[in-house]
Amino acid sequence: KKDMKLAIGLFGVLVVGLAIYFLVPTDSPETPAQPEVSEVATEQTEVLQQAAAEKMAVTEGTYKVIPAQSIVNWAGKKPLISGYVNSGSIGINNGDISVASGAATGAFVIDMNTLSVTATPAKPGQESALEGHLQGERWFDVEQFPTAEFEIVTVSPRPDSETTYVYDVTGTLTMKGVSGELTFPASIYIDDLGMLRAQAEFEFDRTKWGITAGSGSFFDNLADNVIDDMVALSFSLMAEQI
Repeated sequence: KKDMKLAIGLFGVLVVGLAIYFLVPTDSPETPAQPEVSEVATEQTEVLQQAAAEKMAVTEGTYKVIPAQSIVNWAGKKPLISGYVNSGSIGINNGDISVASGAATGAFVIDMNTLSVTATPAKPGQESALEGHLQGERWFDVEQFPTAEFEIVTVSPRPDSETTYVYDVTGTLTMKGVSGELTFPASIYIDDLGMLRAQAEFEFDRTKWGITAGSGSFFDNLADNVIDDMVALSFSLMAEQI
């Protein structure tokens, strides 16, 4: 039960962050092979995934996310161009989780103004330009929607959760004025320093939140500028009991 409580909590945080991604359609000649979307997300997440000597269940109480020790990464691709993957990150503004009597509540806010692009390997030096596009009206429109929010719905333990600390987390993500449900597996536990940790890797369909730019599902004749509807996300989050 405590494991499940933990999962619920920390994962609200995760998904908040989950609201991130996107590539700007740009003409591109052949480009050297680059890591797949999931590989980029995984490599970024590993930066903050410090190994814990011991994993423990979370106890009841209230936990506050530490933004400076947490990171959400995104990666998106043009599927018709081999190796065309852009990636970046976004910051968590704040988040609190309360765990009590076998249930958890909480809401988490992500600062869309911090959406950044860290790598455009197929178009070196275009990071700033891509950030401008993603923050613009055609994409996330951060001027009108400066934040996104994730609210916890349920956390379901798997048969082996007591030993793996992996749970299926479901929550409601509100982004760009649209609310939708997300479900993903996450590893959640307390590390040997007493800090709450959560990690996850998964993909979600951006078009369900009205982000359709460059989508082959909505537009024709995009040729190789079509942008994948699926966005890869990875998280490494830390929270402390207050």
